[in-house]
Amino acid sequence: MAAVTDRVALAVAGLGAVAQSVHLPLISRRWDLFDLVAVCDLSPSLRTAIGEQYGVPEERRYADAGRMVAESGAEGVVLLTSGSHGDVALQALRAGVSVFCEKPLTFTVAEADALAAAERELGRPGLLLAYMKEHDEAVWQLRSRLEGIDDVRAVEVSVLHPTGESQLAFANLRPAPTDISADDGGSVRARTEELLDAALGPGASPSLRELYAHVVLGSLVHDTSLLRALFGGLTVVDGARLWPAGTRPGADPGSVEVTGTLPGGARARMSWHYLPDYPAYTETLTVHHGRGSLTVTFGTPYVLNGATRLEVVEPAPAGTVAGGEVRSVFTSTGESFENELADFHRMVTTGEPPRAGIAEGRADILTSQRVIRLLADETLTGEAAHA
Repeated sequence: MAAVTDRVALAVAGLGAVAQSVHLPLISRRWDLFDLVAVCDLSPSLRTAIGEQYGVPEERRYADAGRMVAESGAEGVVLLTSGSHGDVALQALRAGVSVFCEKPLTFTVAEADALAAAERELGRPGLLLAYMKEHDEAVWQLRSRLEGIDDVRAVEVSVLHPTGESQLAFANLRPAPTDISADDGGSVRARTEELLDAALGPGASPSLRELYAHVVLGSLVHDTSLLRALFGGLTVVDGARLWPAGTRPGADPGSVEVTGTLPGGARARMSWHYLPDYPAYTETLTVHHGRGSLTVTFGTPYVLNGATRLEVVEPAPAGTVAGGEVRSVFTSTGESFENELADFHRMVTTGEPPRAGIAEGRADILTSQRVIRLLADETLTGEAAHA
């Protein structure tokens, strides 16, 4: 346990579902690592309620994240707002404030490049990209076992995704706020559209914008990042499709399948299915190699300390009946969201590089743009046209 004198003064921007169900409870639990000094949200009622719940003084409850970074005295800022995080992250890095950034890092490569330049000026690691699955202990076990395997043939990822409401039904979230001003909401939407113009082109349809922002960069990027972290990422994206025909990403995103090649020639397939009435979120990542298979099974991500399982299938020891197999299971209830917060604390206090930072986020944005280019049934003129 870190000494209390090593606690990092932390500010949190965005007080919605993921903040209420995961990050704020964990920041409170890790009192030995963090001191919550400021919160920010566009909703006056939500920042008042959360501020009172977590003992944040009224003068440290902000409507503007940039102002919070500049005035709160925080050493680190946790960005949990929706959409691209490029603008506030850039302001924080330029002010010397470390950034814990939820996905997506940004909507565009240009934003990521600006962050990289700011981090170089800072002279130390300044941003942790919070892919919680990269911080899962079962994934760490998988990575360790892969070090002795040189004949990976195929990797298959499958995501069964019910509604967000069903995944968060346990969390007793506060009612969705209705007091965000029209001006504030309009400014956020306008900036989002400007960035999506840059990523996809100003002529991109609303449905394609939603597919890129909310599915490819909003959810599938977790699996893109796992392929990068474990295998180096997709060197080629050669297939992507969306079905059934006529799905509307804002209401029912349907199913997305992406195929490609990993370093060394192994094939990868990611299958993402929005199934609103499915009983529970389920995700599996399976690696097939010449002598067996390894499968990680993830549960609902918002349930803290839920079990993640790694099942290993390998040949029976020599001298046993031909064709026999051995199955072993590693089960972890270590909390990946907590692990990434602990990694952030080490980054801030010791300069330890994060598992994923700006360079990794940039790589995932490029892969996501290659995916959306194949999914598009229209001409793109933004960054994705040349990704």
